[in-house]
Amino acid sequence: MSWHSTDGADRSVAARWADDDHLGDELVAALAQGPLYDRVLGSAQTAFRAHRGMLAAREDLDLDLLLLSLVYDSNENPEPVGVRDRTGGQSRLLAFQGDELGVEVEVGSAVIEGQLIPPRAGRISLQSPEAVVTTLETDAVGYFRIDIRPDGPLRLVCDSVDGTCVTQWLPW
Repeated sequence: MSWHSTDGADRSVAARWADDDHLGDELVAALAQGPLYDRVLGSAQTAFRAHRGMLAAREDLDLDLLLLSLVYDSNENPEPVGVRDRTGGQSRLLAFQGDELGVEVEVGSAVIEGQLIPPRAGRISLQSPEAVVTTLETDAVGYFRIDIRPDGPLRLVCDSVDGTCVTQWLPW
């Protein structure tokens, strides 16, 4: 560490602060002064309250969610081979996959249909950034249908006996 000082004052401070014991003594002496002590104590209390608030908020989150990755989007490959459009209109096919869980979704102009992979019963929640839009139970093989006009960023939260997984946010 080099100090660029013409009078040598900074050099002596740096030398004293290199000694941890001396630095600790100077910090104790500085904290003993009233106004600084009150500011440090106030900051510590604020930090403690913020930390407690974050811990409380964290309890409300399900941190065990498995984020599913988008592995197929028909918008990226507009002419899928061998796929028939049952709706008669434009639809978007999406496939999300995790390590052992997944969901396949077809998004139409007024409906979102899909199935949990591997097939199993479960619960699907459609979420916007502000709130849960709707929640429904799938059938025994994981099929679901949500009659809604998809708009804005949405994601699916899928619950089953295997756990909970969530898709990426998508601008449907």
